[in-house]
Amino acid sequence: MPASSQQKPSLSPDTVEPARLTPAALLHGLAGHLAQDDGSRTVLLVIALHRSDRLLALAQDPSDAAVLREIATRVQALLRPEDRYAFASREELWLLLSGLPSEALAELAGHALLEALRRPFETGAPEALRSVQLRPCIGGAWAAPGSPCEPMTLLAAASDAASRARDRDAHVEIVCLREGGESALRRDDVERELRHALESNELELHFQPQVDLRTGRCGACEALIRWRRADGRMVDPATIASVCEERGLVDPLTHFALNTALRHLADWRAGGLEMSVAINLSAITLSDSSFPMLVARALEIWGQPASRLTLELTESALVRNERTAIGIAHQLREIGCRLSIDDFGTGYSSFGYLRRFPLDELKIDQSFVRGALHGSSERRIVQALIDLSHAFGLRAIAEGVEDEDTMGLLRGLGCDLAQGWQLSPALPADRLPEWCANRNRAAALTPAAPAASA
Repeated sequence: MPASSQQKPSLSPDTVEPARLTPAALLHGLAGHLAQDDGSRTVLLVIALHRSDRLLALAQDPSDAAVLREIATRVQALLRPEDRYAFASREELWLLLSGLPSEALAELAGHALLEALRRPFETGAPEALRSVQLRPCIGGAWAAPGSPCEPMTLLAAASDAASRARDRDAHVEIVCLREGGESALRRDDVERELRHALESNELELHFQPQVDLRTGRCGACEALIRWRRADGRMVDPATIASVCEERGLVDPLTHFALNTALRHLADWRAGGLEMSVAINLSAITLSDSSFPMLVARALEIWGQPASRLTLELTESALVRNERTAIGIAHQLREIGCRLSIDDFGTGYSSFGYLRRFPLDELKIDQSFVRGALHGSSERRIVQALIDLSHAFGLRAIAEGVEDEDTMGLLRGLGCDLAQGWQLSPALPADRLPEWCANRNRAAALTPAAPAASA
């Protein structure tokens, strides 16, 4: 929702900031987004600035306007056109991030803002310069698509998350509210059942095929977690991931996904199907220096070549502890695993990661793919990401392909691989071999598509 001059006070008389709203206007816009049910995430971030010049700020020192202008400039430089922000006070910012395809992007945005706001700056006349240092902590909250939630409930949750981030020295913490604000008791119930499910091997992996757009063949898939509770209800994978991260269950979940995926690879290979499989990694896993050893041991146990295993990373995972993550990524590459980066190009990404990390593949987010057929800007973004992938020697894979025309467009743009409902939903492990056999049999009767021109 665009701001008007009546909706917000200016930091100075000549300041024009289209993305800035008053707190009331931002909460009104949040209510509108929460009422929509388009499958995307709306996230509210609360940034506690913890200014070193707090007393001067509280006294509304004349130079305080310059500090606020600098903060606003740094924030606006990172926002997408649809993002909005408001100064709740001289020490607190609210940001409204709408239309996010995944909650991981909220964490990526949080870390990007954290890095930008931490840099000290100077204000005042040359003869009386003073340095201002911010020590920001960021809390965020989002509601599951379709879950009723009030703006003030989301604001309270984001504020609590910011406080916890400071207490835990975590700096950024994002939480999810479900059904209007899921209680701690219900989270405890989910955690208890999830622990039991992991210990009893009750979770499943389903596999979504990834098809080569030139040949039409399928030789790869992505492993996706599935869990049906004792009452018969399926649990949203995002809930599983968030509970595991909050309650210290990431390690057992990762071990389950890794070993289960490799076990199915071994079974498929014994039946004559050569496949590669991709699994998603948490930011916590990328901070565990023992993880590469775990991967090497699992590959040895199941007798699978490392080149058949792709590990998907998100930028939000990489920025939590970049130095450690780079080291672990290089160790995984030395083992022979392939590395893929997800969520790239969604508004908070940096080309620097393509240089610093030993990547093999770039996934184009479904938010661009779904709009590429009818939106010229989305199509240009998809083309740019495909070209960028190839410039860095990476494969480009598009996710969220839901119709034949979009698949044809991606093929014409030079995209390498695709996955989505147009091709197949995620399948149980025992159904994937037949699907691949039928797909590859049909592909053998169809001439390969010509390579896209440069």
